[in-house]
Order: sequence, then structure tokens, then C-alpha cells
Amino acid sequence: MSGFVNFTDILKPRNTKFGIVKFMTKKWDPMKTLTLDKYYGPQDLKKVVADSVYIDSFLEAESLRTGVSKEQLKKKVLEYLDEIALDEQTHVMRWMGIVFLKICFMMKIGVFVNEAAVLKLKSTLGKNPVLFLPTHRSYADFCLTTYLCYHYDITLPAVAAGMDFYSMAVVGQSMRETGAFYIRRTLVGSPLYAATLRHYVRTVVAKYGAPVEFFLEGTRSRSNKSLPPKYGMLAMTLVPYFAREVSDVTVVPVNISYDRVMEQTLFAYEHLGVPKPKETTGGLLKSLHRLNDHFGNIYINLGDPISIKEYLDRSADQLVDKSKHSAESLKPLDLQQLTVDQMDKVQDIADYVVTLQQESTVVTITNLLAIVLMQSLIVDEALSLEQVVDKIDWLIDVLRKLGASVFENDLKASVERILVVHKQMVTLDGDKLRLVPALPMVVSADVQKKMKGHILKAETMVNAIPIIQLQLYVNPVLHYLIPPALIYAVVCSGDTTREQLFESYCKLRKMLRHEFFHLEKTEEMKFTQALQYCMDNNVIRDSIQNPGTLTSGPDRELQLLLRWSVLPALTTLATCVDVMMQCRISDHAQLLKLVQERAESGRCHPYCLSLEAAANCVQGLTLYGALLRHKENEISYEVVPDKIQECHSLITSVLPKINVDFSSSNTVISTNSIKSKL
Repeated sequence: MSGFVNFTDILKPRNTKFGIVKFMTKKWDPMKTLTLDKYYGPQDLKKVVADSVYIDSFLEAESLRTGVSKEQLKKKVLEYLDEIALDEQTHVMRWMGIVFLKICFMMKIGVFVNEAAVLKLKSTLGKNPVLFLPTHRSYADFCLTTYLCYHYDITLPAVAAGMDFYSMAVVGQSMRETGAFYIRRTLVGSPLYAATLRHYVRTVVAKYGAPVEFFLEGTRSRSNKSLPPKYGMLAMTLVPYFAREVSDVTVVPVNISYDRVMEQTLFAYEHLGVPKPKETTGGLLKSLHRLNDHFGNIYINLGDPISIKEYLDRSADQLVDKSKHSAESLKPLDLQQLTVDQMDKVQDIADYVVTLQQESTVVTITNLLAIVLMQSLIVDEALSLEQVVDKIDWLIDVLRKLGASVFENDLKASVERILVVHKQMVTLDGDKLRLVPALPMVVSADVQKKMKGHILKAETMVNAIPIIQLQLYVNPVLHYLIPPALIYAVVCSGDTTREQLFESYCKLRKMLRHEFFHLEKTEEMKFTQALQYCMDNNVIRDSIQNPGTLTSGPDRELQLLLRWSVLPALTTLATCVDVMMQCRISDHAQLLKLVQERAESGRCHPYCLSLEAAANCVQGLTLYGALLRHKENEISYEVVPDKIQECHSLITSVLPKINVDFSSSNTVISTNSIKSKL
């Protein structure tokens, strides 16, 4: 998705004297996603699962295996269902809606929706189950799709929620009564629970008549960019299709973009190894006063819906499947589970959906301002507001050429609005835009014991936090910039042929696959598009001195943007390689500590201190074959000498030679102290 999309603020009409109560008490007759002969309520769903042939046969087998009677096991199933199941109550939904809207107005939020996409989807409802698969950047994501469905008169989604919320007094039950069902983090070691959950999810998809919503990434992305998907929930929700219980399933990728993520400071500290605080109702109530601030806009963009039937019909493998019947397909519907081949298809679908979420990204003024400010830090040059607006205007053109959808109206007014939203991160100091420094932080002995990484110096953390927060708003745009950035990085290492360039590009992409998620099967097409972009925009050109090779072009401004955009990732990758070449073998936790320690002593870009980025690079090196992963009592890695040397040679040859002082000496970091910090 690129270019211009019209967005509608669905909260603005509610911001009147009685607007909230009037709207949340309106007559509501929502459209169901699935037309059924019989509709099942929340309690009916539990009964269908408990009395199913599948659960009965599983209890039979489990009783034989464990020696526990079927009656006792059945009682356990009912307990699990009470733990898992949603229990939607209309009156609770209305009250929660009132609370949601009041908090939104306290936070001075606008929720902008691609209304045309929602109405187009709504016109197709009623034929088959629908899965909403949003990006997951904040806890606010849970509420947004539910409110969107209420606003557009669509049945509220059944939302998969983690057990963090289950134990929260009042909140856990309220979420259940607005459509949440609860799932444990792991199914390992509890086969009866796993069987109950699988069959419950399958039943909700096939018999509930409401959308099912879950987050493919499985957790909030602390980096604000796409994580590789988890496949378990998608596999459970697609069983009814593969078992021919339903004729099709519609998957709707949803991208949710924020001007300001509520958890940005917590995320920055988590990157450095500070553990996240436990979610409690008391903690939630204490944090409410912090929400009385400007949080800017939220943008909800629905990607093109995917018909699973049509998607798989386009697959070459599917032509073979149609002439065959697996052993699973000969079983009764209730007993059918996914085959290995079907699981491969689930993984393919999940990977594809993540790329559609990326394509539906709405680039916000916050993202653009963050990029401009980060570049100011890189070159150590503070810009005036007028210069910032000019740079953003140029950047919008760059990103639109790369296929991005950018939300902007009056550019200068939008920048001034974002300066209010992010006043604790960015400030106009005199007439120059500068980064607000973090307050000195004392890490208690108790927190130090729980820290996951190397114990960083207080000065390091103070310098790193604001820059990591800034990077969190650069990250959502990087999937547009990284392909041309890697091409330019390779060309900068020396004139190269197209074939050599493609080979090096693919190697780097594989090493960075977990840091910048992409589909390997579309890499040649992406490379061709990025190469053409670089040629068309004077980033690279054909060499006159060495015909048949590519060399650096004349556009210095665009080249600078591409060089620094890939700097943190390549530096982290190089650090991981250096540490492993020295260690040869290391357990996972110790490896991340050593990488973080080296990044601190090397005075690298502060984002190189991120434990998440380091873990992603380690996984990338494992995928590339430079590390062997062992799992016994704990995960450890062993060097593959030839491969790690190959990685070292390539990474050091393309690593941008940029030396930056990210300390308070940088002129883009404000020297004025602040009174409070979020």
C-alpha cells in the first residue's frame, strides 16, 4: 500500500457533552461474520467443546496413559474451559466503552481509520469466519479493534489474551466479558490443557459468528517493528478450514501506528535489560494520572483481506494436494488435526501476513521527525524548525517513492503538534530542535539482581535511553529503507557486478532476517526493485572506469540517510561476530551480556546496547550457518569457523564508517535539565 489514504477520526464525533454515553447506549445490532443455522453463546461454546468427540477420545487415551479416570480428567477439562473461555456481556461492553472513550479524551487521542477499507470488508461479511491479525505495539491494541467493531456495527471480536491480564483483579474479568479468551504462554507439559485450548479455539472460529483477533507476533514488539510470527494460534484457527468444517477463512492484516506509544520509556529500559514491571490492577490505577497528557493520534489501516482458499489455490503445491486424501481427511471432522504439509502452509500464510502488515504501515509525522532528529545526531548538527520541516518534506518524497503511505496534512502544523506530544523527548531549545536528555537513574540492588544483561554504567543508561526511544520511532520505517541501504553499503565497499551485489545482499539479508523480517522467496524481486530505486535516484550508477560494475552515485543526501539507517544493525551484527570469534562457544544469556558489554566499551550507537537486537543478530547468524545452536539444560551457541570468518569479512567490508559522539557533548542533545520524565 502506498501513496495517499483517506483516514477518518472515529473519536471526534463522540467529543461532545453527552457524546460518549449517547454512543455507548445506542441500539446496537451488529453484523455477524458468519451466517449459521444456529448461533452459540459463550456458555454453549464451552458445552460443545466439553461434549465433543475429540475431547472424549482424548480423555480416553489420556486415561489409559496416566491411569486417571475419565471423570476426573473431564472435571479438569471443565476447569480449563472456565479459565480459557470468553463470556461476553453487553452491559459490561458498554461500560468498558465509556471508560475507554473517557481515557482516550484524557490522553487527547485521535483514532484515525481507513474507513473505506473497513466498509469494504463489512460488505463481504457473513460468508465465512474472519481473523483480525493486528500488529502489536502497545497494550492499547487490545481495545482498538474492539472499539472499531462497535463503531462500525460489527460483532465484537473474540480476542486472544495472555495470562498477564487473567490474574488482574476486575480487569481480567472485564476483559473476558468484552470478548477476551485467555491462553497460557506455553502448552508444553500439559497435553490436556493444550487439547482443550485447541478445540475451544477451533469451535470459536467455526461456530461463534464473531471475528477472532490475535497477535501473530505473540507479544508486544518492544522495537516498534515487525517480529517474526509465531504459528500456534494461526494453526488452531485454520483447523476448521483444513478439516472442511468451513468453506473459507478471511484473514485481515491490520497495522496500528502510534504518534506516541504509551510504553516507550519502559520499552527503552527493557532493551537495556531492565525487567518489565508485573501487570497489576494497582499498577494500572497508579499509572492513570500519567495518561493525562497529549498522546497524539493512532492510525488503524486494514490491509487487503486474504481468502485462505484462494491463497492456497494459487499455490503450486495445492494442485498436488487436491488429488490426494491424507489420513487426517478420512477421520470424522472433530478428530481431524493439521498434517505436516498443512502446517507448512500455515507458516507460509503467517509470514505473508506480516509482510502485508508492513505494507499497511502508516508513516506518521513522529516517524519522520525521529528520522530527521536521528540524522541530526549522526552529523552532530542541530536544525531549526524550518530546516526540520524542509527535511521532512524531502523525506516524505523519498518514502513515497519506496512505496510508503504517509499521513500528513499541514506539515508545519503537524510538526508543531508532535513537538507537544513528544515534549518529554524532543524540544525546541532556542530556535534549534534538540533531544531531551534522560534524568539520572539509580538502579536499585533489587533491580540489578533481576537485570537480564550486562550491568551498564549509569552514564551509559542516561545517554542511551533518549536515543533508544527515538530509534523506536525510526524502526517502523526501516523495512522501506533497508533494501536500498544494504545495496548502497555493498557498493560502497568497492565496485561490484550486479551478480556479486545480489549475492552479498542476500547474505546480509539472511543474517538480519530476525532484525528486519522479510520473505526469502520474494528477495530477488525486492532486490530488483531496490536496485532500480538506487539507480533512478542517483544512489549508485554504472561505473565509467569499470564497465559492467556498479559504483557510488552523486546524491549525497540520500546516501547519508541510507548509510546511517543500517548502521545500528550492522554494528550489532559485527559485535556478535567478534564476540563469538573470541569465545568460540557460549550460552545464550552470557553471549548477550558480552555483546552488550562490548557495545558499551566501543561507544557504539546506543541501540547496539539492545538485548533484543543482539538476540536477533545471534538468531540470524544461526540461520546463516555461522553458529550452531545447542539446547540441553540451556541454549548455547558454537562457532562454525569457516562461516563465521565469511560473515566477519563481509560485515566489516560493508559497515559504514561513521563515528558519532552520542554523549551529552553532542550539540543535538539539549543541555537544559527537565523536571519530570515519563
